[in-house]
Amino acid sequence: MLILKLTLVPLALLLFGVIERRHGPRVAGWLAGFPMVAGPVLVLLALDRGAAFASAAGLGAYFGLLPWLAFTGCYAWCSDFCRWPPAFALSLAAWALTAIVCVQFEDVRGLEVLPFLILLAALFLYPRGEASDQEREHVWWGLPARMLAGAALTLLIMQFAGAFGTRWSGIFTTFPVMGSIVAVSSHIEHGRHAVREAVAGMTTGLASVAVFCFAAWLLLARTGLWPAFALALMASCATHALTWLMFKKR
Repeated sequence: MLILKLTLVPLALLLFGVIERRHGPRVAGWLAGFPMVAGPVLVLLALDRGAAFASAAGLGAYFGLLPWLAFTGCYAWCSDFCRWPPAFALSLAAWALTAIVCVQFEDVRGLEVLPFLILLAALFLYPRGEASDQEREHVWWGLPARMLAGAALTLLIMQFAGAFGTRWSGIFTTFPVMGSIVAVSSHIEHGRHAVREAVAGMTTGLASVAVFCFAAWLLLARTGLWPAFALALMASCATHALTWLMFKKR
């Protein structure tokens, strides 16, 4: 499990970095929407604490998409007028405030549709830049820095994920590990235009995380552990494929 924690996200970030250098930050942002962190964390929670705990955490992770959107939207807005450290700090504060609100209203019946509605609204309202095919210079330390940051953030999130009950476990499960690293590194290396491209891609790809977490919440309470995660992953992959069509059209 420790090897999985230390290698999965860094290797994914290495792949995203290579893809970004070939196809731009918008494609890398779209790939960062895949549940590369939320999936393994929910599996580990299910193995450590049981399917019922992981199911409840899945609902929390589903609502955790709202803090994710708050983080990326705030960062895209802040990147217009400040450097990455204050932009990251303000975006982290936006994530925390939104997370606190989500924890308070997570048990209110009928609100399960809210994350999907806000995600749809974000597709049209978030700040975004036009896709660019321009050549960009890349610093030599960019990919190693992303991989180290990804490993550190993943270990930190997994430590928090099982320590504060199902609600906060779910919220921490969908902390934007990939999204924050892609946004900050794009900001450092290429500037605000690249941040807007990355956020545009992430917002489109985030639907697959929503589907995975929602399906895990529904299925873990009704089926076996591995069938539930297998079906959730299949639904997530199908959704990610559909968002690619939207991605290409836009």
